[in-house]
Amino acid sequence: MKKLLYLIIFLPFITNAQTIRGIVKSQTTNLPLEDANIYALYTQTGTITDENGEFLLNKKIKAGDTLQVSHIGYITTKIAVTDLKKSNYIISLEEDIQNLQNVEISNHKTKLKSKLDFTKLASLDNPLYSFGSAVIDGKIYIVGGDISDEDNALNILKERGIDSDNDPMFQIKYMQLRNQLTARKFYREDLLVYDPKTDKWEKSNTKFKRRAYHNVNYYNNTLYILGGKRVSTNQKFEYLENEIEVFDINKNTITIDKTNPHQAADFASFVYKDNIIAMGGSIKNTERGQKTFTDKVHMYNITSGLWYELEKMPVAKEIKGVLIGDKIFTIGNKDNKSLSEIQSFDLINETWKNEATLISRLEDPSIAYNADDIYLFEKGKLSIYNTKSKQIKEYFVDLELKAATMHFLNNKLYIIGGYSFGTFAKTPSSKVYSISIDEFDNTLPHRIRILSQNNVAQSN
Repeated sequence: MKKLLYLIIFLPFITNAQTIRGIVKSQTTNLPLEDANIYALYTQTGTITDENGEFLLNKKIKAGDTLQVSHIGYITTKIAVTDLKKSNYIISLEEDIQNLQNVEISNHKTKLKSKLDFTKLASLDNPLYSFGSAVIDGKIYIVGGDISDEDNALNILKERGIDSDNDPMFQIKYMQLRNQLTARKFYREDLLVYDPKTDKWEKSNTKFKRRAYHNVNYYNNTLYILGGKRVSTNQKFEYLENEIEVFDINKNTITIDKTNPHQAADFASFVYKDNIIAMGGSIKNTERGQKTFTDKVHMYNITSGLWYELEKMPVAKEIKGVLIGDKIFTIGNKDNKSLSEIQSFDLINETWKNEATLISRLEDPSIAYNADDIYLFEKGKLSIYNTKSKQIKEYFVDLELKAATMHFLNNKLYIIGGYSFGTFAKTPSSKVYSISIDEFDNTLPHRIRILSQNNVAQSN
């Protein structure tokens, strides 16, 4: 009886109320398919298959849910969760002959590269990340930023496989390591301007408040520097910055606005008509790295000086975003495990929608856009998401950076600053790179997916 019980426990593809397991195979070869995209349509959660074609959905999947399964070169299929058992938890995909033929023909014409090429440009004077920036009249303006060469105890323990869930001595180990690696925070106060035509940086004599993890918004020859964090005098403690600096570019003067209801770090903000819209971000961070997030959305009317509250975000979180027309597209994570999500906020009717679940998790991506394409970059991967077709293409590039800033300008993507993370330290970068959009025509995507359709976003 015990042997039978053990067999039941270790059957590989058993489903229960919380998890779904299975294998995706090619119908033609019966071989497992790696990187197949699995998406639960009702639960709105997704994952990809591993090298053995296996997948696991660690969510409370409803019995009546349906899985959408897709892979490049194969016809997308849907299967009800209740039908998985009938197929022995194996999902077979049929080859898309037409698409495969098209790929074969194009490959005969041109041999595509495996990675995007980039061009090194004039570097910053100092390594820098998490700064605010804006594009004005063909130039890139940068204010503030973090230059800390930070030893990060939490990330070091994480890389060693030690966390609060699996080690009862976690807190003691964390405090011991943190005391060994105590680092001071250094924020910048400079205004830097980059001219792509001359490939040169200029530093303004004007000095701003030292801040980082903030945003810069441009309106009518004026920069609005808002949000983010400042550091204490001993450079060991961080506080939310409550003042807005208003910089007149023509007069080269700064005025201070002491009213800012959206005090947060790593939030998103946009200029829309005569307004600045700020949303999301973190509002508290403990010594152990536990963050508290906000779901609030505020609108500042520049002409009247009044603030308003708009419809809240479905989930409180740190976000990046772009404004395309009357719609804001945001990228963020609803928890610390799931794949990243793209949501949209319609500014006409103040409604949120789930646009898509991405094919990977992004922690602190760089973001830019052109027309209907959103570009996302982080740690050697650069993706293009088309807001109309819902197609995402992921490319490799030899730039292992996080928290960089990216702008689209002159048919190029400009990637500025950021940091790399080794075993023991966060190392800021002063490098600046450009990638021509022609590179995407000459490079083979690592992955291509048609992501899920729009759904109305629900609050927690």
